[in-house]
Amino acid sequence: MKIVLGSMVMAALSTLVAVPAQAAPAPVTLRVVTPFATGHILADTADRFKEALAKSAPHIKVSVQTGVLNEQSIDPAFQKCSAEERVGEVMLTGGQPLQDYAPRYFFFNGPYVIRDFAHLQKVWHSSIGRAMLKELEAQGNVVAFDPVYRGFRQFTAGKAINTPADFQSVKLRLPPTPDWIAVWQSLGVTPVQVPLPGIYAALKDGTAEASEGDLTQIKSLRLNEVQTHLILTNHLVGFGMPMVNACFFKKELSRRDQARVRQALEKAIQWGSRTSSEREAGVLADLQAGGMTLVKPDAAAIRSAAEPAINELFATKWTVTTWKDVLAQ
Repeated sequence: MKIVLGSMVMAALSTLVAVPAQAAPAPVTLRVVTPFATGHILADTADRFKEALAKSAPHIKVSVQTGVLNEQSIDPAFQKCSAEERVGEVMLTGGQPLQDYAPRYFFFNGPYVIRDFAHLQKVWHSSIGRAMLKELEAQGNVVAFDPVYRGFRQFTAGKAINTPADFQSVKLRLPPTPDWIAVWQSLGVTPVQVPLPGIYAALKDGTAEASEGDLTQIKSLRLNEVQTHLILTNHLVGFGMPMVNACFFKKELSRRDQARVRQALEKAIQWGSRTSSEREAGVLADLQAGGMTLVKPDAAAIRSAAEPAINELFATKWTVTTWKDVLAQ
């Protein structure tokens, strides 16, 4: 009996020894890039992604680079398949990439088209949104994820703006976004194109007289120092677009690491949207404490005045759907 048991133990031990140890995952370098500075919700979301991925995949070494690249588009260097040529593997930027790679769907980022973030999410996950993502990913060489809520975009100015007539001849800083320019020009503004980092200087020296952006952008750029009024136009539901370089995601990551990156990014996105919503009241109070006068304009009248320009965009550029169908989601 003892001999039999001894043989069984030896056989079990030999089986254990025969099983090779699982190799440790190969190290991976992942760079997260964003045009926004630390303190902006998208930069903070990038940091949260880094923290989440460090817990689930410590072999993936993440670095976050803020204040780089272009706010208005997917930088061509981000789209490169060569790791040596591209500038990053994950990007957190605004909604402008739709303009370059899925312009027929730019209504997602159009003034007054989307009611609120809940509405944005419904449209994003509808058949309209799925078609948009397919076109964006094919044209932009990216894998796109759910949007991050950035808050409603508002106006800053050196005077109160209450009605559509108050926009007349105001030099408004805008990015080089034709669809936005078309809407605001219809209200009488004079567009001034200034890159994001230059807004403060442009407002200070009078190159521009007003700006528009979400509250975190207004605060992070310290626009309360160069603008006296904050006008709650609520004209656009601001959102960030987290994207991963498609070559990196599909060809350079194992399936397990793809899942880890996806899960960490989804956690960060949920955190970013929740935190942005929680911060809005506090940021608004901070801007008021920083010297800005709060103005609640006749938003309905402004939206009504902009409707002809918005309908024209749906008829000529955003032709994949109608404003009525978007609002019905």
